[in-house]
Amino acid sequence: MRQVSKIDNSLMERRGILELIGKLKDSGISLHEMEQTGQKLRQAGRRALDPLLRELWRERSGELITKYAYLLDFFETESWLDQLIQIALKRRDLPEDGKAALLIALEGYGIDVHSPPFKGEFSGIGNPLSQAMHGALRLGEDGIVSFLDDFLSYPQDVQLAVIRKLPDAADPQAVRILEAVLWHEDAELVRGGLDALGRLRDPLAAGVLARFLQDGDPRFFTQALRSLRRLSFLGIETPSVAAPLPFHAGYATPPDGDGYRSLLISRWVGEGKLAVLYMQVHERRGLLAAWGAGELDEEGFQAELEGFSVQDDLYRVDPLFVVELLRDALFWSQELCYLPADFYLRRGMFAGVELSPAEYHPSFEGYPAQRGLSYAEGEDICRELFADPFFAGWFLAGEKVQGFAGDYRAGEGNEAVLERFCAELITPEIELIRERLLKSADLLRRCGRDGSMVGRVVALAESLKENPLPHHQHPFLRRLAIESMEIAHDAMTGYEQHDLPAVEKR
Repeated sequence: MRQVSKIDNSLMERRGILELIGKLKDSGISLHEMEQTGQKLRQAGRRALDPLLRELWRERSGELITKYAYLLDFFETESWLDQLIQIALKRRDLPEDGKAALLIALEGYGIDVHSPPFKGEFSGIGNPLSQAMHGALRLGEDGIVSFLDDFLSYPQDVQLAVIRKLPDAADPQAVRILEAVLWHEDAELVRGGLDALGRLRDPLAAGVLARFLQDGDPRFFTQALRSLRRLSFLGIETPSVAAPLPFHAGYATPPDGDGYRSLLISRWVGEGKLAVLYMQVHERRGLLAAWGAGELDEEGFQAELEGFSVQDDLYRVDPLFVVELLRDALFWSQELCYLPADFYLRRGMFAGVELSPAEYHPSFEGYPAQRGLSYAEGEDICRELFADPFFAGWFLAGEKVQGFAGDYRAGEGNEAVLERFCAELITPEIELIRERLLKSADLLRRCGRDGSMVGRVVALAESLKENPLPHHQHPFLRRLAIESMEIAHDAMTGYEQHDLPAVEKR
């Protein structure tokens, strides 16, 4: 009898593979996480490929089909391509978005889906993009943003396949989508967008290319000129580019206690028409979210401003200051895979201004050098700041803060709780907290607040450098910790009144 040399203990591995594939159903999974999953599945080889193909045979969702098809490319063998073709030919139960996902995936892998044996198989999804895309475009502004949101999460090969097909979509909104693509960080997508614009027989496409030659990346100017020449051969003349109109207004919030702030900027885009972009940024994570509108009258702009002001205390500032803060956010966004869809769509409203990523550091030239604060002066300015609506967002948030708030509310060993709070949550962030104070002072100055107030906030920020006191005994940091726990307590209990133990005078 032949001796068994190896025991089959692959059950746990198979379960792990199924768990990895199951995680793809999480709508929040990032491209980086998808790539990590693909690497792990590739290491498992055929044991992972077979269950992945089984999921493709069963799946109806276009979003999941796109994810599964993307992961196939991680496997060295291309035997899966025959399976993908068979799925496309034999599945009769797919909804329109599922058919569209298969079409885009196959084209991304070099398959001509408009010739036999595919001819007619995808006739139900329109010309020749999916009904899902056409449906989004028919929804106008919201549909374009929704489509771009999905597009930005696609793998690059799928994105390029979509870009190649956009000129055939017979929809004028395709020009706007391609214009947004030109501001993407991926050079291949920019080249694809420029090429696609050169095949769109639409004067709007020529206008986009002409504007790109004024404000776009010079690396791509040769290709932009080539696309313009192609359009001229089709009888579409290159339009003259009008000088950009002035900005209308700018707004910003102070940074809050966790480093988040909001920006809003508007610009005239025509007679009585405004474009507006509202953004949420973070001091180290960059541009995180954006919402915009293309053609608002002043009444519509005021309505938008009032809506955003419900959640943010926006302060009016010079629009070019907002541009500087946006450039800073773009500097810290360079690790992101992509930016918010609305930013790409509204990027043209910054024509004629420098928008390359650059750190912003506030300068207080012209203000007298501030002497060191005494402890009593520190306490006085802290009371003033935390009573000022300008500093209403100065508190730390999160589960750890809630845990400390529970301990502090118990009323036992409060000094020890404060010391631990500062050691764990404030000390590692001390330089960022100092920066936030300086940026708050900068905004105070730009809003026309009293110069002495600005100077005292700068002095308070500088007191955090080489501070001889333990952090839980510094008047500002101590007050920040207690304020954070009070707000966390209110959030947990819904109480209107703070009733944490009183702050001991030091």
